[in-house]
Formats: sequence, structure tokens, C-alpha cells
Amino acid sequence: MIRHQLPVYSPVSAKAAFLAAGQLSGIGEDPRPALRTLLQREFGARNVVLCGSGTQALTLAIHEAWQRVDAKAPVAIPAFSCFDVASAAIGADALVSLYDLDPDTLSPDLESLERVLRAGARVVIVAPLYGIPVDWSAIMDLTSQYQAVVIEDAAQGHGASWNGKRLGSLGKIAILSFGRGKGWSGGTGGAMLLADSTGDSPTKGFPEPKFSQGVGVAIRVAAQWALARPDIYRLPLSIPGLRLGETTYSPPPSVRAMTRAAATTLLATHDASRKEASVRHSNANAVVSGIAGSQVNPIPPQGCPSAGYLRLPVRLSAGMASFPNVQRAMELGITPSYPMSLAALRQLAGRLVGPLGEWPGAQTLVRELVTVPTHSRLRADEVNEIIGILRTLEKF
Repeated sequence: MIRHQLPVYSPVSAKAAFLAAGQLSGIGEDPRPALRTLLQREFGARNVVLCGSGTQALTLAIHEAWQRVDAKAPVAIPAFSCFDVASAAIGADALVSLYDLDPDTLSPDLESLERVLRAGARVVIVAPLYGIPVDWSAIMDLTSQYQAVVIEDAAQGHGASWNGKRLGSLGKIAILSFGRGKGWSGGTGGAMLLADSTGDSPTKGFPEPKFSQGVGVAIRVAAQWALARPDIYRLPLSIPGLRLGETTYSPPPSVRAMTRAAATTLLATHDASRKEASVRHSNANAVVSGIAGSQVNPIPPQGCPSAGYLRLPVRLSAGMASFPNVQRAMELGITPSYPMSLAALRQLAGRLVGPLGEWPGAQTLVRELVTVPTHSRLRADEVNEIIGILRTLEKF
């Protein structure tokens, strides 16, 4: 078990927690049609499929993509990303090809991506990290040459846009995640968005969640509300049962419908999540402005300034070891990113096909990428201290 990331604060009110608990009885109007309509409107989707998690949504998206290309074509995923991307591919029983990332931008390395396309991959998952947009036009120009289907994994994209379009509305197939550590959280939940289809998808008829799953959502939402006050924001890290701040591989879950409790929470926190995204953007810009001219540069968004900044990613030559006082840096919420590349994930062994190699960009990010908090619970003195610490560091 690896602990390294502070949880990303997502605003949950007492009202949202109360409403989520109220949905456990199953009595009253089902909130999921209203959420589906909201997502259709905001993301320009013709069809929205609500399910139990972002991982489930991504598994469904792979099956949807296979309907548009050769069934069971290899799926290309980034070599450096959330472990849940690999879990979704395993859940779909896919063969996997890894492509590298450009460590300077967190965007796909186009030469690496083209190698896996030449080797036969026809489904490509693109997952912008921390709400930092990638060059979508370049990706589409390349993948269209091979008639590949691109899945936009916007799990970390809340509050971000690229050339005026919000992340989650760029791909013909896209997914959202509403789990812990996301800018808009329902306690759990995910959605597959289809921009060009209103017909039945391979998800038709998947089962309703169990009662215990709804109870779990209500408990998580209540805990998030109770523990999110500024004076105890970091307390959840000391409660192992909440599994906050951990990167672990979770086996692919069976696909189920989103719980009513999660849908209720998402509807109740929609406006608050937009305000939170605005504050994160302001805090990130304050740090970027404060360290301008220093030896440290954050990862820039590609194509536009509208990053979501779930966290602010920065490369340092020695990663967290670059800080003279690592403990203080972590107390402020500065943490490393993912602890290893997906190439090293043992659960993918036997599924990897296509070009194999070192994936140097991914390995560089494992060593060097650290992330800076941007959430609204940061005090002004903490933002200033973070800026001061970063300004003292040497260039990587």
C-alpha cells in the first residue's frame, strides 16, 4: 500500500449529506434522470450512461469503442497514469499497448503513440492528468490516420477546458469520474458520454447497485462533509479506513448503475463544485505567478490557459527529495505523483502487446513529478509558504 497524495478537496454540504442518506429508502423521485439531463446539456452529449464508478465507465467506453473498430483490438493507454486506467482495460479483458508521455507537457508522446498504432492498437485512451489539457488536435490528426477511436478519459478534468470546450466534451466517447479525489464528487460514480449516439449501448440492462453500496456512498459523503473543515482537513489521512491519499491497484469492479445517493449528492454540489474549481484555478495561478523567474516551472496546459488544476504539477530533479525539509513540504500538501509506471504494474503482465521499451517519459515522471495543492482550504499564508519553498529550489 502506497501513501503519497493528499486527497483533493471536493465541496460537500450538510444538506448534500442529508439528501444522500435520504435516498437509501428508494422512496421518492429517482434523481438520476435529472443528473443525466444536466450532463447532456453541459457536455453536449447525446447519450449519457451513469454507472457506479469512473473505472466502470471506462470499461464500458472500451466496449463502446470496440463496436466502432475491430472487436478486441488492442487498447493503447498512457504508461504513466492512474492505476484505474489499467483496471478498466483489464475489466474489459483487453490486450494493452502502452504509449509514452512527454514529461514537459504530460501530453501523449506522438512518436510513441504512432508506434503502437502502427502495431495494431485501434482504441486510444487519453487521460489528461490533474486537469492539464493536452493538444487534442494533434492527437486527433494522428489517430484519424489509423482510423482509431479515441476515448477521452476526463476523470481529472473538472473545471478544465481546451480551446473553449470543457474536458469531457472533446471526444465522441468520453468518461467522467465522481469518486474520491475528484473536483466534483458524489462519493462514487461515473458516466460514459457519447457525443454521436443516442441508441442502445452495451450497458443496457446492467444491474442496480446493492443496498450496501448506497449505504457506503452515504457514509463517505457524510464523512467528507464532517472532515472537510479547515482545522481538520488533513485529519482524514490518519484514518486508514477512508483510504484517502493512497495509490493502490483495485481489481475491476462489476458494472452497476450509479446509486441514487451519488446522483443526489452530485446534483446538490454542482454549483459548489464550480466555485471550488474557480478557487483552485486562482490558487494555481497565484503559485505560477509567484514562482515566475525562479528555477522551477510548472507543467503548462497545452493550447489554452484554462487548466482545471486538480493539483499543480511540477517537475523537480530529485522529486520530493529536492526539498530541504520534506516533512514540511508534505504538511503543506506537496506530494509526489504516481509511484510507478503502468509498465511495472504486475496485473498487466501477459496483456502487454506491441512495442515494448523503457517508456522514458513515464519513468522521468515517476522520479520527478510532484504536485502542489490548489484546493480552497489553503490559507493565504500556506500559499505564500509554498511559493517561498519552490523559489528556493534549483532547476531540474
